Amino acid sequence: MTETACFYSEYLGRFVSVALSDDVVCQVALGAAGSFNARATAAAAKALESYLRGENVDLGIFQVNLRNRSAFERAVLQSVRAIPRGSTATYSGLAARLGKPKAARAVGNALHHNPVPLFVPCHRVVAASGLGGFSWGVDIKRKLLLLEGACPQGAEDPL
Repeated sequence: MTETACFYSEYLGRFVSVALSDDVVCQVALGAAGSFNARATAAAAKALESYLRGENVDLGIFQVNLRNRSAFERAVLQSVRAIPRGSTATYSGLAARLGKPKAARAVGNALHHNPVPLFVPCHRVVAASGLGGFSWGVDIKRKLLLLEGACPQGAEDPL
């Protein structure tokens, strides 16, 4: 059974919802307020809410559901989970670490389809020449990196 918790993040200025199935994080999304389930708020949603308040929370301790991803996408998403808070990696660097040095665009595509942003911190992967993209928008990516103290030099300024 999938349960959803939803809360308003003042930092992002948006509602955030977290869907869990058997205590495994299945999806994280931005959008309008949704249904609220008290049990689902237990660990993952509360940790996410604390993270978005600026607390040093390790979201990597939670299991995530990546079953509907290709082997390459799973490898990308799992490797991104190893990037610590306050650090970034480049798309090309991540591709090279995966043994596919010419697959930077494929890495970006895998990250774009990340079903559980923040639990798989794809915002920590940046372009060699700047922030790069983010499925929730570059402004949110910048905010998340600033929250973690990892925003690349020059990227603090508004676009």
